[in-house]
Amino acid sequence: MRFAGLLLVTGAAFTLALHFLGAPEGLYHWLYDHLLSGLDVPDEPSQGSTDAIGYVSLIGGLAELVAGLAVLAIARARR
Repeated sequence: MRFAGLLLVTGAAFTLALHFLGAPEGLYHWLYDHLLSGLDVPDEPSQGSTDAIGYVSLIGGLAELVAGLAVLAIARARR
């Protein structure tokens, strides 16, 4: 159980680091440009959808961190 908690905390650190580097938004812009090129869509994605991607990555990383810390606390309490 301790190993699962450590994996969650490590994953959260990775997710949050990518979030603060702007990777989710960058990937979204890249996918938007490459997958929708030639279609009748605006050249750039809307600011609202770009913000939503950032919020989802931040909230997901924080939820992963909280879950990992909770698992670690439960594993420690069971010892």
